[in-house]
Amino acid sequence: MPVGCRVGTVGPGKRLEGLLKDSAEIVLTVYCGDNYFAPHRDEVLASVVKLARDHKVDMLVAGPAFGSGRHGFACAEVCQAVSTSLGVNSITAMYAQNPGVDSYQQYKNQEVFIFPTTEAVSGMEDALAKIVKFIKKLAAGAVPGPAAEEGYIPRGLRFNAPVDKLGAERAVDMLLDKLAGRPFTTELPVEYFEKVPVAPGLSNLKDACLALITTMGVVPPGNPDGFKVYRNTQWKKYFIGNLQSMQDSKWHVVHGGYNSAWMIENANYCVPVDACRQLEKEGVFARLYPYFFSTNGGMGFIGAMKAIGHGIALDMKVEMAHAAILVSA
Repeated sequence: MPVGCRVGTVGPGKRLEGLLKDSAEIVLTVYCGDNYFAPHRDEVLASVVKLARDHKVDMLVAGPAFGSGRHGFACAEVCQAVSTSLGVNSITAMYAQNPGVDSYQQYKNQEVFIFPTTEAVSGMEDALAKIVKFIKKLAAGAVPGPAAEEGYIPRGLRFNAPVDKLGAERAVDMLLDKLAGRPFTTELPVEYFEKVPVAPGLSNLKDACLALITTMGVVPPGNPDGFKVYRNTQWKKYFIGNLQSMQDSKWHVVHGGYNSAWMIENANYCVPVDACRQLEKEGVFARLYPYFFSTNGGMGFIGAMKAIGHGIALDMKVEMAHAAILVSA
């Protein structure tokens, strides 16, 4: 579903308005399908920013998204776009492991806040209560405090502030607390990447439909879907059902991370249609999926890449593609 809007409240907005009472008024509810958002990101963000500007909003609330990855990614991106375009505070809420949190933490926008929720929507009341408490504080003109004080998910920002002890003294105190088994809070948390389990291999490749995926930015001539050279946030699939080789058609490359001249000359290097057609004839696998999936991973946000991967996997599942060969830059 593309972008649409209604004046006033819809769904959880009704409860949000009830909790806000006289602190704030919900003037507009904007909606968009989460499956629609990723491949139409720029178009959707431009529409939402225009609606927010036209209605002179002073604050944006998105979600809550809970554990829904596509919803969370859309919430984070909308908050970022409206905040940077209009200079207003934007607030959302989602499960701490939601891919939208990765985008939020990489943007490091001082005017965007994500509050943690349960994974399931059963935590709606608690999520709205956190949002309302924060909205009331902002509406009263108060300056937001640090994440530990306000309860939002840290963004990795550090601000200068007066303290009672020198850094060396604080470090020793933390070390003593750690050795004694007492609780302590580090001032510089170390970030770790999520461990992704390896999917089990197919037991019978001969009956499988095989798909081709590339993160090397191969697109039709003219880049009709507007891929970005860096920080691309969308994926598309392009028809190859009538091709025996990628050289049977013209292709372009949108990617800033490698010399694309040789790829434009022979796109089989990253979308190996020629080799796969030969394997298909030999019966190594049943059939080649008639489209290849393409995106550009150059300097991509982890949250955006998670959303892209989820979208491609969902499409493959619906289309009964059992496995994929992925060629990355």
